[in-house]
Amino acid sequence: MRQLIHRWLQVDLFFKIVAILATLEVIYLSLKPPGPVTEYWTFLYFRQDIVLHFVCYFSLTAIYFATFFTHSQVLKKAFLISLFVGFILECFQLIPYFERTFDLTDLIANLMGSSLGILIIRFFFSDSVK
Repeated sequence: MRQLIHRWLQVDLFFKIVAILATLEVIYLSLKPPGPVTEYWTFLYFRQDIVLHFVCYFSLTAIYFATFFTHSQVLKKAFLISLFVGFILECFQLIPYFERTFDLTDLIANLMGSSLGILIIRFFFSDSVK
C-alpha cells in the first residue's frame, strides 16, 4: 500500500493543478466580501473563522506537500508557501475595497494548521521525507 501511495505522489502534474485550484479557492474565500451571517457557530469554543482557517491551511500544507513530493526540502517548501499565502491574504484584507479585516488570530490559526499538517506528514512519511 505504501508503495502505491509513493507512486501516486510521483504524478506531480495532477497535484500541481490541484494546488493551483486550491490556492485560487482560498484566495477567493479570503477576499470575497462577507455575506450576512445570522448565526455564528463554534467548535470547542473556537470561533467559526478560526476553525476554517485551521482546516484550510492544514489542507493547503498537505496539498503543497503532495505537489513538491519529488523536490528536495519538501516539508520546508510546503510549510513556507502555505504560510506565505496566508500572510499575504491577511495583508490584502487591510485594503478597504475587500470589506474584510486583518486579524492576528487568523494568522495564528494558519500557523497552527500548517504546523499540524507538517507534523502529521512527518509521522506518516518519516522514511521518505528528510
